[in-house]
Amino acid sequence: MRLLRLISWQYARRHILRTALTVAGIVLGVAVFVAMRTANQNVLLAFSQTIDRIAGRTQLQVTAGEAGFGEEILEKVQSAPTVRIAVPVIEAVAESGLPGQGTLLVLGVDMTGDRSLREYDLSGGQDATVDDPLVFLAQPDSLIISKDLAEKHHLAVGSRLPLQTALGERPFVVRGIMEPTGLATAFGGSLAVMDVYAAQKMFGRGRTFDRIDVALAPGATVADAERQLTALLGPGFEIQPPATRGRQAEAMLAGYAVMVSVSSAFALFVGMFIIYNSFAIAVTQRRSEIGILRALGATRRQIRWLFLCESAALGAIGSVAGLGLGLLIAHATAATLSGLAANLYGVAQQASEVTTRPGVLALAVFIGVTTSVMAAVIPARNAADVDPVQALQKGRFQVISAQENRTRIRLAGVAAGLSIACMFATERRLLFYAGYAFALAAAVLLAPLLSGRLARALRPVLTSVRPVEGALAADSLIQSPRRTSATVLALMLSVALIVAFAGMARAGYASIVQWMNTTLNPDLVVMPSPRFDLRTTRFPAAMAPEIRALEGVERVQMFRFSRITLNGVPIMAVALEMQSVAQTTRLRRPVAGDIEKMFQLSAAGAGVIVSDNLSRRLKLSLGDTLDIPAPYGTIRLPVVGIIVDYSDQQGAVLLDRTVFVEHWHDDSVSDIRVFVARGADIATVRQRIIDRYAGKRRLFVLTSEQSRSYVLNIANQWFGLMYVQVAVAVFVAILGIVNTLTVSITDRRRELGVLQAVGALRRQIRRTIWLEALAVGAIGVLLGCALGAVNLYYVLDIVQRDVAGLRFDYEYPVTTILAIVPVILGAAFAAAIWPAEAALRLPLVEALEHE
Repeated sequence: MRLLRLISWQYARRHILRTALTVAGIVLGVAVFVAMRTANQNVLLAFSQTIDRIAGRTQLQVTAGEAGFGEEILEKVQSAPTVRIAVPVIEAVAESGLPGQGTLLVLGVDMTGDRSLREYDLSGGQDATVDDPLVFLAQPDSLIISKDLAEKHHLAVGSRLPLQTALGERPFVVRGIMEPTGLATAFGGSLAVMDVYAAQKMFGRGRTFDRIDVALAPGATVADAERQLTALLGPGFEIQPPATRGRQAEAMLAGYAVMVSVSSAFALFVGMFIIYNSFAIAVTQRRSEIGILRALGATRRQIRWLFLCESAALGAIGSVAGLGLGLLIAHATAATLSGLAANLYGVAQQASEVTTRPGVLALAVFIGVTTSVMAAVIPARNAADVDPVQALQKGRFQVISAQENRTRIRLAGVAAGLSIACMFATERRLLFYAGYAFALAAAVLLAPLLSGRLARALRPVLTSVRPVEGALAADSLIQSPRRTSATVLALMLSVALIVAFAGMARAGYASIVQWMNTTLNPDLVVMPSPRFDLRTTRFPAAMAPEIRALEGVERVQMFRFSRITLNGVPIMAVALEMQSVAQTTRLRRPVAGDIEKMFQLSAAGAGVIVSDNLSRRLKLSLGDTLDIPAPYGTIRLPVVGIIVDYSDQQGAVLLDRTVFVEHWHDDSVSDIRVFVARGADIATVRQRIIDRYAGKRRLFVLTSEQSRSYVLNIANQWFGLMYVQVAVAVFVAILGIVNTLTVSITDRRRELGVLQAVGALRRQIRRTIWLEALAVGAIGVLLGCALGAVNLYYVLDIVQRDVAGLRFDYEYPVTTILAIVPVILGAAFAAAIWPAEAALRLPLVEALEHE
């Protein structure tokens, strides 16, 4: 501890900038780790709290996916001996006419029994309105709203609140205001309660309910009630506690969590190389100091522990700073993830406070300190091995022997061979990830050798730009392989990460565009809501022939989207008119199956088509029998086709509309797709549809371009998160190059002094340093682009098999690379300016005495 205080602390004080840049590598890696995990946890916690607040004292919920079920199911549930109370519920998202409010979650409940499950803490003595449910039922335009919503928009009992319903905009009357506790706090108060039967009419539900909330009879257990209700209702129903609804949000965010783990691991890995390079140069600079300590009796073990303790201290400082930065980043990230989770409700639930678990903070500090110590192991060992007699000798530390090169090549060959062998075992994920690690190891081992080769290759280029300065810059890189390779390694890994995430976003975007060109190809899409992800309002089936009868309409297709649970996985069931879709789709090459045969069989109700990501999740093959739970009988049909489909991140099963109507007893429609007759004007037909239902029904008619833009906007939410990772990688790359160039140039003051002593002009030395920095940046980018091609392959495979099951075509992000090359080279140039000027301002005598 005395050596740490007297020597290490004094050294850190003299090199504040270097210390700060070294610590920054750990700060960034820990910050990414903490921010993303904290954001994920807080969004899931807020979502779970919302579910709990809406559920109230509900012990079990009966659902059958998003499609709901008929009113007769309520009587069955109420007849179960284990059930004390069974209350029907409808959840719908409606746009309000309130300025600046946006959407509200409308909860349709049966007031005759709902007070036993949920507390309606009404302010101002209004309890009589709800205590007498007949009063509430007799006024179907009644709403109960939260006090927060009322105060925000200056509403009182008796005020009118317009809502967009399936029948168009309708005025509702506020007949109760809830105090901000329990139910009223869900979604930050963006919630309204109305009668369940009024909700059926207003949101096009027919005679169906979304779910039934159940309270158990005295003495009944949850397990007993689950068994009894399952036997009573059949496998098409889910009987679960309310908390299980949070699994959908968890599944949605799980994929992003995997990619965040890769990003934070890379950031820490690059930070490790930054620390390694800083300590390696520090050992070189302090050789005389180490020699004196050894001569005074310090043991090799003490010297080794001195450097390891230094690295641990820096790791601890960086980790603590990373915790603070990570919590700040988590605030912004949580808002984005809340928007993604809102796809489940249509109303975003913001985390009111961003907090994290102590375990995450402790793990982050442990990872940061461990990474820092691991990075210092080799420099610490080298410091311990310094011979006191040779401590003042210079230059030898930079030499990489031929034997070391041969060893590196052999080890890299073994790692590359193991990586290739593991590529053939992609189904065994542990081996696959081992192959990924071996590929990175091979690249790290070969980087010093390749850096030297590329430096020699760049020598003619540099000399052609500036004969003298270019030659000096190239020779400095060639003669200092350790210093050069450490900088290049950090930059190479960062650029490889940039290539992987940018390539994944580009491949995903291109794949979704191709999918839309083949499947989302109607001229017009008629929807009850302006958002594809809101399915709480539906059209009656009678609208399809009405639209078909309009002048200029050649064909209409009815689509129904409903989320169901299949083998424990929340997926999308897509009911469509298979025979009609077969005539309009441009699908040419399915993943498995024959196009004509799959549509023919599914149109006849003799099979289903599944998405590629679902087939991978559930390990489905052509011909496998699928048991799809439905409220009115399990659908048992073979898989007749597998296609690339991005309807849902978790997967989709496509079945004929007649099969859906038969097993769900529901013929309502999510959207109607319109194909305009040849020669007819699309804008004119669109206006005819709007005029046909003006004042009768609320609808939105999107053109093909508008519907595609909407889908791409949703996709861009995910891709935007990927580009955040790209930005992190770019920042890590800039940090690495700034750190290592600052350190290396600062520690070459003696070399620069010698050049001045033999007659070199200051501008020549300045240009030499600039060219050297640009060459390091160019070498790092070249190697990073090459490693990035391999990294992209692995990341796409991870996305396909472990994250979302989505099949993206391999597409190298050339545009992104062209954009970041000037950024990286500019950072390299900027990193060299200040330390070069500082070194040149040093008096010549002092520079020659340096080290």
